[in-house]
Amino acid sequence: MGQMCCFPLSRGDDKLSVKKAPAVDDDELVSLSKRLVEDAVLRAVQQYMEETQQNGAAPKDEGPPGPTHILNSTK
Repeated sequence: MGQMCCFPLSRGDDKLSVKKAPAVDDDELVSLSKRLVEDAVLRAVQQYMEETQQNGAAPKDEGPPGPTHILNSTK
């Protein structure tokens, strides 16, 4: 059968190293998360604006297809 590993098994454990990520405090993570969300929202709004300008107008909020007089009846 073929080999399941992509590096030689003869390596010594002392040659393998694991890089650790630098420590990040909670305040920095919260700040980064907020910036990422704000950036995503801004991009979504920009994309929406570009698409509505290309289509000529903003899409209308229409109800489901069918007779609307039944839904708006007050009797």
